[in-house]
Amino acid sequence: MSLTLALVVSPNFATAADAVAGSSAKAAKTVKSAKPAPAAVGKEFRGNASWYGVPFHGRRTASGEIFNMNKLTAAHLKLRFQTRVMVEDPKTGKTVVIKVNDRGPYACKRVMDLSKQAATNLGTISRGVAFVECTVVDDDD
Repeated sequence: MSLTLALVVSPNFATAADAVAGSSAKAAKTVKSAKPAPAAVGKEFRGNASWYGVPFHGRRTASGEIFNMNKLTAAHLKLRFQTRVMVEDPKTGKTVVIKVNDRGPYACKRVMDLSKQAATNLGTISRGVAFVECTVVDDDD
């Protein structure tokens, strides 16, 4: 059994590449600048949240900001960076408004990774993982 490959040669490689990809430089730029769609203010979600701190303190987050475990921030898989979310722990009755500036969590179907300060303010830090109810309050573009 033999396999025959065809090679198309074009005097303008970029044109051939664009034709094969079915795109243009403008489309490529659009893809590079694509970002998650804004979340509707008032959108609600709930689930387990964990927290992170010392090992990541001072490191760059997915948004490019430096992670500060003493600020009210969080990681979320899909919400746009800078989105503000009110997080409530029904067990303690406490709420905190965080800013999404990182991606995650990547473990155990959790909905959010809170900064150490956010978990402290919620009263969830000693539990490590806590059930939370969340409401998007602002999607600052």
